Amino acid sequence: MRTLTAVREGALPEGAATVSLQHWIYGASPEKGYGMKAESHSLNGPLYLRYLAGHFTPVRVEKTSNGSTVIDARMIHPASANDEILLSVLGRGVADEYNRPTIQNHTVVVPAQPVREGRLTFYDVEAAAEEFDRVNPKARGKIDALEVRLRTGEAIPRPPGGGIRRLITKAAVDTLVSRLLADLQGRTLVLCRGSSNQYRNELLYRLVELIAAGGEIPLFPAISDAPTLSAMNHFRVAISARGVRADATWTLLDASIDHAALPPIRGKNTMYARVGEAFAE
Repeated sequence: MRTLTAVREGALPEGAATVSLQHWIYGASPEKGYGMKAESHSLNGPLYLRYLAGHFTPVRVEKTSNGSTVIDARMIHPASANDEILLSVLGRGVADEYNRPTIQNHTVVVPAQPVREGRLTFYDVEAAAEEFDRVNPKARGKIDALEVRLRTGEAIPRPPGGGIRRLITKAAVDTLVSRLLADLQGRTLVLCRGSSNQYRNELLYRLVELIAAGGEIPLFPAISDAPTLSAMNHFRVAISARGVRADATWTLLDASIDHAALPPIRGKNTMYARVGEAFAE
């Protein structure tokens, strides 16, 4: 089996069977508090850590203090000139030395090219990270890279973002696409009525895989839950249940609207056609 290590340029040979993904784990360590707990041998930490500076665990206080409250969110950040993606899996960490609940951020460096091609999905990466956490719940220091099999043939999702129609309306996605195309600095809070963590995580994955597929829209920072107010402006898209507060720089988008709130951007027919394909399947 051929294995290839992901590099900054994100280019993978067409015949590669698996990819080695660099990753790190941020969380609480006994007597040290929060910080880097483990990182893969070849990770260039300073190159990537700056993208998450100040919001490694952007979880609202009401969710952190009660150990029985579920913490299950995902963050996506573009890195290295849009050629790589940082996927962060946020969840509960091991209790600290005083048996207090903690938060863990397991971040994986993902080459963007196979994601755009459908050869690698965010679920593939998440599964590898969660399996590592299951086998190594107390990982410290240097750790091995994640080995993930690339998809081929019928295993490649077609169309990109397939299944998204269960999670959001086409009108809402068309509106989000128009906003992302028209305003490179705009921030959009997608509101989902009565949604679960799992629902919002899947919506984040489907949205980004659909929008990123053609490359018309640069990858953007996004999160599948409402972050702390201090962390909100690190993102361009946040997916949340209703009742979340945001400042005036954010546009609210109802995931269930039935008419696009913005007109399509001229010259971007391919992007809108791809959205149509995802909702037609």
